[in-house]
Amino acid sequence: MINSIRINSIDFVHAIHRLVGMLEYHKEIKKMGVTPSIEVEALIETLSTSVSIRLFEDLKLIYKKYYLDALFTAYALNNPDLMPEEIIELLKQVGPEALYDAYVKLVVKPKDPGEQGIKARIDEILDNNTTQFIMTYAQLKRFKTEARDVYSKLIETLTQFYKVYRIIEPAVQAIYDREIHSFERDMADENKFRNSFLMIQFDGSTELVKKIDVCVSILGEFNLMYNFSEDHKSMKMIVGFGMRHFASDQEATLAQEVFKTLGDPTKLLMIQMASREAVCAKDFADRLDLSKATISHHIGILIGLKLFTLNLQDGKKMYYSTNKELLKRLFDNFISELN
Repeated sequence: MINSIRINSIDFVHAIHRLVGMLEYHKEIKKMGVTPSIEVEALIETLSTSVSIRLFEDLKLIYKKYYLDALFTAYALNNPDLMPEEIIELLKQVGPEALYDAYVKLVVKPKDPGEQGIKARIDEILDNNTTQFIMTYAQLKRFKTEARDVYSKLIETLTQFYKVYRIIEPAVQAIYDREIHSFERDMADENKFRNSFLMIQFDGSTELVKKIDVCVSILGEFNLMYNFSEDHKSMKMIVGFGMRHFASDQEATLAQEVFKTLGDPTKLLMIQMASREAVCAKDFADRLDLSKATISHHIGILIGLKLFTLNLQDGKKMYYSTNKELLKRLFDNFISELN
């Protein structure tokens, strides 16, 4: 079952991502071969001209050094009905003494709350994701001693930024109100929607996920993120509104792009490796003697083309598997067209 939900606070945190990570964002979407919405770019420009230099630097501190946007996102996903200012109020209730514990519990999510369990979980996350979105263990240890001072800066920065964000908030909602109708029509065909956006498996199956709540993000225009329940039977999917057109355009030229990709020696090796067993990002880098950044680039393309699916083994560790069904379909279609 697929439901549409609105999480206003997700666009708030994506506003920080877009503003602070503007250069990285444009590099990533260039790799995807997409163009950002003029409307959204104008909104980000409005934020850029409305934020003081000091506030911008404070946002960078919160986002780039401490990765506390991940904590805000966790609260937003756990409280989807709350507006950004209400999430800030929840963070105020955490208090300076409990900020570190809240980050560990909601962002790191270790099975074992001891130091070794926390370190192992962080290493696992960083090894098996192509971009860093949480603190390293060393950063977390420093944060533990700094959390009390960081807490005040976090609350002050988010409060100040929300005053600026309110300038564009009505326009963000207006775009959402316009775009959501198309998404909800697509959601009516559950199999098609899953095939377009659910690029993840649990121990080889996508059927384990029975309930999907879809939050369409405006400022996270080309974002695709999954947040699962502990039993992995339900999930929240954050999907940027630009991904709908991207998925549609991609399907039209999928065969051509896939065959072109198979001509790249590195990507072909990765496809062959992941066809025999599920492989994590670190294993790709080690076996092919390539940097993590290079592997990240290749994985992004292969996932974008749906040649890779994300395989969450034991419900915790991220691996990549070759989408053999897609390759078989494309080759069967190609052969049939020759007859």
